[in-house]
Order: sequence, then C-alpha cells, then structure tokens
Amino acid sequence: MIYADLHVHTNHSDGVCEIKDVLDRAKEKNIKALAITDHDTVDHWAEVKQYSEELGIEAIRGVEMSCYDFDVYKKVHVLGLWIEKTDHIEKLCTKTLQARDNYHKELIEELKQKNYYITYADAKKYSKYNIVFKMHLYQALKEKYSDDMNPEKYKQLFASKTSIETDMKMEYIDVKKGIEAIQKDGGIAVLAHPCVYDNYDEIEKYVNFGLQGIEINHSKMKAIDYKLTEEFASKFNLYRSGGSDFHDPELLQFGNNGLTEEQFIELKRNAGK
Repeated sequence: MIYADLHVHTNHSDGVCEIKDVLDRAKEKNIKALAITDHDTVDHWAEVKQYSEELGIEAIRGVEMSCYDFDVYKKVHVLGLWIEKTDHIEKLCTKTLQARDNYHKELIEELKQKNYYITYADAKKYSKYNIVFKMHLYQALKEKYSDDMNPEKYKQLFASKTSIETDMKMEYIDVKKGIEAIQKDGGIAVLAHPCVYDNYDEIEKYVNFGLQGIEINHSKMKAIDYKLTEEFASKFNLYRSGGSDFHDPELLQFGNNGLTEEQFIELKRNAGK
C-alpha cells in the first residue's frame, strides 16, 4: 500500500488542481505523507502546511527544479525534498520561469499556424498563480476545440516538441547548480524519473555533484526502470524516493505510485529528517 507520495503538482505550476483539492484527493486515497513539488515554484508552503495539518497529512516541503546537463544536452529534473528555505532555489528558478513563459508565448503563435487560435489570456485564465505552462495552453485549447483535444493530441502538440534549440530558449538550470541550491537551502536532492529523459548514464556524475537520492517508484517507470533505479540506488548509496507525478486527475490518480510506510520511514531516517 502506498503511504507517501513525494512527487505531486498543483495549479501553482503545471497541475490543474488547487492545493486543497490535491490534498483532499490524497486523503481519500489514505496517503499519509505528501510532497507538493511544483515546477520551479516555492511560494505556497504556508497554504500547503496549514491544510495538510488540518487533514492530518505529513507535508514535506518540496520543489521540482527544471535542470539541464549541458555536457550531453539532456533535461534533468531534480526534486528538492525537506527544503528549509528557498533563497538559493528561488534565485535560479525565477529566471527559468520567465524564459519558459516567453517560450510559451512563441508556442501560441506556432499553434496559429496549425489553425488553433488561442491567446495568452485564454491560457492565463487557467494559471492564477504563476506563468503559463504547456498544460494551460492545452486547457485553453480544450475549451475552444473540445472535440479535437485528448491526451494523444497533447503529446502531438507539446510533449514530443523538443530540440537543443528549444532547450536553450528555456534557460534551464545547470544541474550542478540546481543540486547545490537544494542542499544550501537545507533539502535533499533527488533525481526525478531518470527514465523520462534517459539520465541513467549520467547518474555517477550527478552523485559527484552531490545528488543524494533517486526515484525508485514513478508512474512512468517500466519493469526495466524499477530494476535500474534499484541498482543505481545500491551502487551509489542513494536515498530511495518515489511519487506519482500527479498533474491532472483525468490522466493519473493517486495511490498507485510512491513509497510504502517502511520505505518512507527509511528515507526519513537516512536523510536525517
């Protein structure tokens, strides 16, 4: 049974649910510990902490930093868990968020070339607290072109759209600096879903940068990934973490990915939290 989900998003970044809704869903699934790890966003801890306490859920202060390995031109997402402050993290993330917002304005223009006409204001309606993410573009498209929008269409329009040129526009955070910022702010640095960006070959390098943990359970992992993440965790003595990477209840539900109670207790003990 899943006890802790340490990788969750809300509409303070690219999720679609309010903090309260996310926590209510976790409570319904009997999740006892939760880390809201919004992308490059750290300004909503007070609300997360207050409502978690009301529900009796153990909240872990977290973030998912959009990092990049410029040696091999790969995205690298790094979770910061149990962060105690945000000075160093926020300094790096602010620049990335602005670049991401600018790029998504370009995407709106590109969508027009495909006969999908939405405005920035259409998308911003779905992002009350932050910049516009791709998910908000998709929500605006769903409102206007409901018959033509589905998860597969999202992948066609956005998920598969990547190139070195695009990555450079996003001004992602250097992975070494991201790991260092998390540690300077009192957190532990955990490699998120290495299967998504094929980060396995670089794990030893990230360990030398100070990486402390790796996700061993994630919604996008296949059988081979469970095997590989366990092998790397053992080889480099990495903390074992895990989570659903929840964004949208239409795409993913709580309760299937994360850590058991025993695994969560072990993670806290090993991390000294």
